[in-house]
Amino acid sequence: MIGSAPYDDEAMLQAYCDDALDPASAMEFERRIDADSALRKKRDQIMSLRRAIRALPQDDLPPQLLNRVTSAVSAKHSPRIGASWRTIAASALIGAVLASSAMFAIDRNNAQQDLARQVTASHIRSLLAPQPFDVASSDRHTVKPWFTTRIPESPQVADLTSQGFVLAGGRIDVIGRDPVATIVYRHAAHTISLTTLRVHQTVTTNAISGYNVISWKDADFSYVAVSDLPREDLETFERDFKSALLRQ
Repeated sequence: MIGSAPYDDEAMLQAYCDDALDPASAMEFERRIDADSALRKKRDQIMSLRRAIRALPQDDLPPQLLNRVTSAVSAKHSPRIGASWRTIAASALIGAVLASSAMFAIDRNNAQQDLARQVTASHIRSLLAPQPFDVASSDRHTVKPWFTTRIPESPQVADLTSQGFVLAGGRIDVIGRDPVATIVYRHAAHTISLTTLRVHQTVTTNAISGYNVISWKDADFSYVAVSDLPREDLETFERDFKSALLRQ
């Protein structure tokens, strides 16, 4: 029946995204998706939302929203409202909370990806310059004071020479509208840019334009390391940097 087609498409799309279709039906529906831009858009929206929900940490749900859901569910003890309306209201509120949290996660993920792209772009620009730093020094007691005179908060600078990561210098990058410190290290023929952001800023850890990006934080900064080093070597750099700061 013609009038039921949109409903059937919606049900099939949900089943397809849930991997609930048998192989033959899935292949047939994939052909429909390939031929229908509206279905492709809906599929992409559903999958993006589900990825965001799966990536949402448990503590991302604000306590006040959690309290609202709890209050709505416990409203069954109130004599003012019928049971069916209580159920509907609680379900609607829970759905709104989940949708809001999912959209928050999507927006936050987009912001994290944008930060990662900006930091990576700064790393690439530095490699195209005559040298990837503004101050050249292998002495952390030179690099840190240089930062102190140029930005409000300067990071600790670790000496990792014995671990194979040689301090080369530092530079000031602009991420968003903020000047930030970037410490530059060398490992064999590779350059590592270690950019320090505000502690509440987080970055998506992935590969961008052929460069590996990893991130971690302490009580003072969020650190973003970018290099063409293999990811395992960059993670070793992270461990060595953390250990060195603990010893300083």
